[in-house]
Amino acid sequence: MSIFIAYTDQLDGFKGLIIFTLGIVMLISYVTTALKPGLRSIPGPIMARFTYLYRPFRIAKGDAPNFYMSLHEKYGPIVRTSPSTVDISDPAALPIIYGISSKFIKSTFYNAFSPIFEGETMPSMFTVRDPIAHQALRRPVAQKFSMSSIKSLEPFADECTSIFIDAMKELQGQKVDLGVWLQWYAFDVIGAITFQRRFGFMENREDVMGMIGGLELGLKYAGVVGQVPALHPWLMGNRWVAKLLTAQPLIEIADPLRTMVNITQECIDDYDKTPDKTHGQRPDFLAWLRSEESKGKPLSNRDMINHLSNNLLAGSDTTAISLRAILYFLVRNRSVYKMAQQEVDKADSDGKLSPLITYAECLELPYLQAVMKEAMRCHPGVSFPLERLVPEGGIDLCGAHLKAGTIVGMNAAVIHRDKTVFGDDADEFRPERWINCAEEQVKLMNRHLMTFGYGSRSCIGKNISIMEMGKLIPQLLRHFEIEWASDESEWRVETFWFAKQNGLMCRFSPRGVSPPSS
Repeated sequence: MSIFIAYTDQLDGFKGLIIFTLGIVMLISYVTTALKPGLRSIPGPIMARFTYLYRPFRIAKGDAPNFYMSLHEKYGPIVRTSPSTVDISDPAALPIIYGISSKFIKSTFYNAFSPIFEGETMPSMFTVRDPIAHQALRRPVAQKFSMSSIKSLEPFADECTSIFIDAMKELQGQKVDLGVWLQWYAFDVIGAITFQRRFGFMENREDVMGMIGGLELGLKYAGVVGQVPALHPWLMGNRWVAKLLTAQPLIEIADPLRTMVNITQECIDDYDKTPDKTHGQRPDFLAWLRSEESKGKPLSNRDMINHLSNNLLAGSDTTAISLRAILYFLVRNRSVYKMAQQEVDKADSDGKLSPLITYAECLELPYLQAVMKEAMRCHPGVSFPLERLVPEGGIDLCGAHLKAGTIVGMNAAVIHRDKTVFGDDADEFRPERWINCAEEQVKLMNRHLMTFGYGSRSCIGKNISIMEMGKLIPQLLRHFEIEWASDESEWRVETFWFAKQNGLMCRFSPRGVSPPSS
C-alpha cells in the first residue's frame, strides 16, 4: 500500500512538472509573440499582442466599424490588432497598400469565403489570393461587367423595378420593412441578370429557399472564423466536415455557399437541355458565356459555376446595403429628400426621363448622384479591414517598419470619416460636399473612397450595382412620398464583413402618378 501511495505521489509530481513545463512554454510563446520584431513598438490592446482570439471575440459582437474607429481614436493611425496584424487609418497608405501597382496580396482571411465544389475549394475572383490567378479568372468576363455592357442588362432591372413599385402601391399606408424588400429586389435583379431567372423573392414575398438567411449565416461564419484562418480547414473548409453538415435537410442552413453553387449548376443544366433558338439573343451572363464559348473561348464547368455563383454571392448583399443606405439617409434628412425629389420632378417635366428611368438619364441628375455617393461614403457596405500581406523587403508605414508577411488592413468605415480628406464635418451626411467643394477637394475625396474596394481588386460588379441603384431610387422618388415609420429612432446595423442594416421601417404614400405596370 505504501508503495502504491509513493507511486501515486510520484505520478502526481510528474503531472505537476508537465503542467508547469507546458505553462512555461506557453508563457515564452506568448511573450515571444507579443515582442515580435517590427511589431512590439506598435500600440494596441494588450490582449491583441498575445492571442489571435482577441479579434474574433470582438468581431463576434457585430460592431466592427465602431470597434476599429475606437481603436484608432485611442492608439493613433497604426494599431496592432493581433500578434501579426496591424490596422492603419492614415489615408496616405491607401495607394501604397491597394494601388494598381501594389505587390501586397490578400491574406488568408479570404479563404473562409470560398465554397467547396466537387470536393475541392473553389476560390473566386473575390477570394483568390494569387494576382496571376485573379487575372486569369477576371479576363474572360471583364467585358460583360464593363459600362458598355450595362445597357443590355437594364431590362432585367426594369422588370424588377415595376414589380417593386406595384408592391409598394399595394402596401401604401402600411408599415413596410424596406430593408427586406430592397434585398428581395437586389436578389431578383441579380438572378435575372445572371440566369434570366427571377427567384421570386418579391412575388412570393419571402426568402425563397432560405437563400438570404443562409448567406447571412455564412457571412457571420466567414467574418469571425476568417480572423483566425487556421481554424477554417478544420471547420467548413474541410470537405468531410462540409459534406457531413450539408447532408439534407441542413444544406440551406449549414453551407449557403454550397447552396448557391447547387442553384447555379441547376440553372446551367436547365439552359443546356432546353433547345431554344433564342439562347444566343439572351443578354444574361449564362447565355453570354455560352455564346463566348461558340467563339472559341471555352470555359470549364468549374469556371462557369465559379463566375455565375459569385454573381449571386456578391451581387445581392452589396447592392441591398447601398440601397438601404441611400433611402435611409434620404428619409431621415427631409430637406435632402425634397431637393432630390425636385430634381427628379424637373427632369420629368422637361421630358428628360423615360417611363422607366434609364441609367444614362440617372447620370444627368447631379444632386441625386451626390446623395448616392454620400450615402455610400457614410455607410460603406464592407466595414472590415481589407487585409493584405506586406511583400518581400518589408515596408515603412506610419513611422513603423513592417516585415514581410505582416498583415495590414484599412477599413472604409474609418477612412471615409477622415477629416483631413472629407472635411471637419466628415461624420455628417452632407451630399453638397460633392457639388460645392473645390475641384481639387472633390478629386481628393474620390481618391479615398473605398465603397467598392480599391485598386486592381476593386469589385468587378460595381457598374451593375450602380446601375440598379441609379434606376430604382429616382423611380421611387418620382412615384412616392416615403416616411420613417419605425418605433425606433435609428436603424440597427450588424457587421460581419458586410454592414447589414435592420429595422428600416417606412411608409409609402403615392404622389398621384401611376407606376408602370409589370
